Amino acid sequence: MIKTRLIPCVITKGDLVVQSFNFNKFLPIGDIKTAIEFFANWDVDEIIVIDIDASKEKRDPNFDLVSWASKECFVPLTVGGGIKSQRHIDKLLKAGADKVCLNSVARENIEFITESSNTFGNQCITVSIDIKMVNGKYFIYDYTKKEIVDSDVRLHLQNIESAGAGEILINSVDRDGSRQGYDIELLKQASSSVTIPVIALGGVGRFEHLSEAITNGGCHAAAAANIFQHVEHSTIAAKSQMRAAGINVRLSSDVKYEDFSLDILGRPF
Repeated sequence: MIKTRLIPCVITKGDLVVQSFNFNKFLPIGDIKTAIEFFANWDVDEIIVIDIDASKEKRDPNFDLVSWASKECFVPLTVGGGIKSQRHIDKLLKAGADKVCLNSVARENIEFITESSNTFGNQCITVSIDIKMVNGKYFIYDYTKKEIVDSDVRLHLQNIESAGAGEILINSVDRDGSRQGYDIELLKQASSSVTIPVIALGGVGRFEHLSEAITNGGCHAAAAANIFQHVEHSTIAAKSQMRAAGINVRLSSDVKYEDFSLDILGRPF
């Protein structure tokens, strides 16, 4: 049986890690290399690093950082931000990235997904979609232009799958930084629209929210950003909660998860 993945998402503006709030306010919290070193040494299944300003500022991906990170990481590394060409993907994979995360380039030219998948394999291609609710309806959100895109979200997801994406990362703009939990209805709609894996992102404030993305949202993986920047050893705490909720997660051989009880906040003790 395929195990559920727990994925910390490191959101950066250049080399600076930030906490994001509704894609509008950003709190600087540290150096990207420190964040990667931390996660590389704890119980995670993958690390996603996204430079949210690279495309908007028309910068190339940071290939040197990826080369450094790939030597530090013993888990798969997914990189997004600033990808505009097949050459960029080729350089990122050669620098040590396991996968790339496409957003604006895939939204503007869906054929780019097909070209990338055909060239590098769909297992390397994650497509990220930012979703915002307006008047009770979900819309795709363009972060670079700060505006919604009037498009059928279900059809767009299906087109992404048909184009050759290996998986889809769904990020809720409204839940971003809210700590209220994932938008489960959004996740249910996304996961029921496609057959490829869906990764949930946006809104985690308590560790039980991670399990809800799987059991209620139908997702294959749970990702989070802000919560992992402040809670010591929180990735282990997160998997302890997921295990207690009956989620089939990969467990570290160095940790006796069965020895933990969970407090009122869902943290192990």
